[in-house]
Parts: sequence; structure tokens; C-alpha cells
Amino acid sequence: MKKFTTSTVTSTPVSRSAWFKMNVLFFLIITVLVLSFWFYLTTKTSAFPSKPVSEVAQSNGCSVDLIRMKPQNGKLIDPLYLVETEAESPKFSSLKLDLSQIILDWEKEGRVSSVSVYIRELNNSAWMSIACEEPYMPGSLMKVPIMIYYLKQEEDHPGTLNKELVYYRPVHGFPSQAFRGDSIVAGRKYKISELLRYMIVESDNNATYVLTTNLQREQYSQIFKDLEIPVYDPENTAYTISAHQYSKFLRVLYSATYLDEKLSEYALELLSKCKFREGIVKDLPEGTIIAHKFGERGINYDMDFSESAIIFHESNPYLLTIMTKGKDVKAQTSLISAVSREIFQKLGVSENGNLEGL
Repeated sequence: MKKFTTSTVTSTPVSRSAWFKMNVLFFLIITVLVLSFWFYLTTKTSAFPSKPVSEVAQSNGCSVDLIRMKPQNGKLIDPLYLVETEAESPKFSSLKLDLSQIILDWEKEGRVSSVSVYIRELNNSAWMSIACEEPYMPGSLMKVPIMIYYLKQEEDHPGTLNKELVYYRPVHGFPSQAFRGDSIVAGRKYKISELLRYMIVESDNNATYVLTTNLQREQYSQIFKDLEIPVYDPENTAYTISAHQYSKFLRVLYSATYLDEKLSEYALELLSKCKFREGIVKDLPEGTIIAHKFGERGINYDMDFSESAIIFHESNPYLLTIMTKGKDVKAQTSLISAVSREIFQKLGVSENGNLEGL
């Protein structure tokens, strides 16, 4: 008993020191946790929280990426640009096999070297792709975001489209075009609305030059940032974009989520008058409304030729973007026509607007 008591008394100072240190450490931990929790609550429950442009949600077990407008101070709304679903729709399984075989045959024959396809129903979230994240040089496809820029300026500053710009011929030339329409004349004034028509309908590089040299780069770049697309610098001849990324431009026009309804309609009307008829449009039924834009960009003997379109197929409109690499632009446009025809022929429209026979 005495031995036990002596041992207890001798260890008392050590126990008190350890106890004191433990309490100090515990106090510090609690303080850090309380401060962290307080900071979390104040940032999450403020009247106008700062939300990320893109956020991920869960819907029926499927990951959904929400691309929203950048936060606006003093606003209670939270506008949504795009909704991206992670998984392809199984309804496209058969179609994907057929398209893959067509592409494989053309690649084996050496008529093309690379092909990407992105298709999306526009009245729901069903989509399908073949190598849709592969990079391609867009060429004249980038005339669409230039159009969106000026229409955004019209939305923010009414009367922009009536402003006149003079075309002075540049010292340097433009890349050669296999497909071209009418062009503006040097030394003349044109309304911005006229220049947009030449740029989109005729794919005129001269009109594009005037519009490009008169836009504000920072505001133009913001369009790409808003839609989470790599920012395009017109002077960057090596710029690339994927079929999935590029399709966002047409998607926001169809849903009128980036421009207002009137200006989104204006943009699609211009795109529906595009005079290029050799790709997606070529083998589709006469009278089908198709809002589309093509782009070509060649380096040495290699050509990137692509086209993106909204096909207003009865009650089930869909978006189709096809990008190709090869050495023969005529073969590439022929493949685009073949893929477009195959898709259109299999888009039977059921009573509820879903695809049949895929």
C-alpha cells in the first residue's frame, strides 16, 4: 500500500504537465474548427453567394455539369448556359456502330485520316460521339463566335448592327479557300449587319477581317471563357478545338441562353442561309431547314475540314458536328455527306419525339 502511494505522489507533476499540454492543444484545435466553420457558413449563406461558373450535380445517378453565367452582383437570378450529361444515350448504340464502320472503311481506303462526330438531340439531353474530343483546326468555323460577339454588342448597346465600317484591303493575304461566295469591295462602307451576312452566308474572309479588326479582344475572349472553350486568338494559326467544344456555340443559339431570343433567332436565320451545300446539307431532303457553318484549314498537304449544323428534323431537331483530317477536301466533304445522310435516314420520329431504329 505504501509503495503504491509513493509511486502515485512521485508521478503527479508529470501528469499535470501532460494534462496542461493536452488541454492547450485541444483548445487550439477547437478554435481552428470553430473559425473554419464560421467562415464556411458566412461564405455559403451570404445574400449573393459567389458561385462557380461550372458546377457538378447528380441526376438519377448520372453526373451533370452545369455551365452558368458568371455571377452578377445584386442579382437574385442564376442563369444557366448549358447542361452537360456525362453518359452517352444507349439509344444511339446501333447508329454509333454503323457510323464507326463507315468511318473505318474510309480511313482504310486512305480517303481520310481522322474523323470526329458529335450528335445531340436538342429537345432532350441524349447525345453520342465518336472521338469528339480530338483537336482540329477550325478555320471558318470561328466566324460563328465573331457573329455572337457582335450580336452580344447589339444586345448590350442597341444600334450596333447599324454602325458602318470601312473595308481597307490588308497588306497580307488570306488563307486559300476551296469554297467561297461573294465578297465585299475594298474602300466601301458596310453596316455591321451586312458584314455579318457576308461572313456567315458567303463565308467571306474580307468581311471577317473587318469585323475581327474592330472587335474588343477581351470581350470576345469572354465568350469562350463563359462556355468553357479554349480562348481563340485569330493570330494563332495552330489553334485547335474539338467537335464537342465547338458544338456549344450552336447549342446556346438554339436554346437562346447566351443571346436573347430575338438575336438568337437572327443568328440561326443567317446560318440557315449559308450557301455551302457540299457537306451535311448535300444529301438531305430538299426543304429541310439547316443552320450550319463549315470551316477549312490547310497546312502543307494536310487539310482539316469540318462542319457543324442544327438540322430541324420535324419535331426532333438535332445538332451534328463532323470534323475531318485528310489530303483531299472533296473526299472529306463527301464523307461528311455520307455520315449526315446515314444519321438523317435513321432519325425516325416517334410520337414522343424520340429516335427510332437506332
